[in-house]
Formats: sequence, structure tokens, C-alpha cells
Amino acid sequence: MRIAPTLAFAVTAATIVVAAAAAEAQIYRYEQPDGTVVFTTEPMDGETPSEVYGEQEASSPSRPIASPPDRPNPNPERNPTAFDPWIREASEAYDIPFEFIKAVIRVESAFDPHAVSHAGAMGLMQLMPTTAESLNCDDPFDPHENIMAGTQFLRILANRYNGDINLTLAAYNAGSGAVARYDGIPYEATRRYVERVFQYYEEYLAVSEADE
Repeated sequence: MRIAPTLAFAVTAATIVVAAAAAEAQIYRYEQPDGTVVFTTEPMDGETPSEVYGEQEASSPSRPIASPPDRPNPNPERNPTAFDPWIREASEAYDIPFEFIKAVIRVESAFDPHAVSHAGAMGLMQLMPTTAESLNCDDPFDPHENIMAGTQFLRILANRYNGDINLTLAAYNAGSGAVARYDGIPYEATRRYVERVFQYYEEYLAVSEADE
């Protein structure tokens, strides 16, 4: 199934719930042993986040705080529009909406082409070494290669799940095996990840429609 430039994913309203309050809450980034990068607004029991975005809680004065992904960053390489030409190229090559790819990049790496997770996921779309190799991505830190490979992976997953945005994102985040075991979105943290990508996807769609 091909994904048209407009929203052609099968969206399950009961699963995708984007609340304004969630965008303002603290966001915790966790890196799992299998390479999964999880963003959630709720701390995960027994795990230490690699980064926390948002306001620092008074009860945790020593917790490291990073600039949130959706705020301007002084590093020009993290300019949200810097990679638009390559995102558009990937969008046309794999028939995945430009706005959707950009939303995934925003959540995965905050537009940092040098991002590396503790599990080894690399670059803008946080590709694991084995995934990058399987997609013929020789240099995951090269923005063009990373975007093309990551978008190809999204296309593979979208085909596998018949264009279902929920399952496509869940598999990208948590792995197809977890999606199969749980017969859907496997974890609460993954649901939060899906919500955030979908929220930013809608934001970018609104901007694109306004520019037309």
C-alpha cells in the first residue's frame, strides 16, 4: 500500500490521543538494550533516562536537562529546516509524506545528525548499525544517507502494516517483534512516542497547507 503525500495512514483515534498538556510536560528519553529509543512524559520504573526535556523538578536538582527537541537550537546543524531538501527527496523516492518524515526526525534526534544513543542508534533517524547496513547506509552520520535509509525503513514498515500509522511508528520505535507479540502498540512509552510523532506530523501538515 502506498502512502499518499496527504494523510493516508489508517489512524486509530482511540490510540492516538494528543493533549496540549503533554506537549508542555517533562519528556524523558530512555535508550533500551535492543536499540529502541523511547520518549515518554512519565518516568519508567527502575530505569534512568539519558535526557530529560522541559522544566527541572525541584525534587531532582541534579538531573541533567537538555534543550527540548521542539525549541530553537543555536547549533546550525540542528536547524529544523536544514535537511528539508533531503527529506523531500526521500519523500518522493519512497512515497512517505514529507511532514511525517520530518516529525520522526524531530522526535528521534531533535535534528542532530551526530546523535548517538547508548545502544548505538545513530544519526537523524536513529538507525541501529544492523538496520543501516541492511539498507546500504554506509555512513549513518551523513544526513542524506541517514534520511534516505530511515525513510526506506518507514516504507518497508508501512507496507508491512498496510499503511497503519500506529503500527508503523510502533515498529520503528519498539521493533516489529514487540508489535507482533502484543498484537498492536506494545508499551505505554511507545504509545507516547506515537502520539508525539503524530502531533508534530499534524503541525507540519498545517504549516504546509498554510504555505500552499
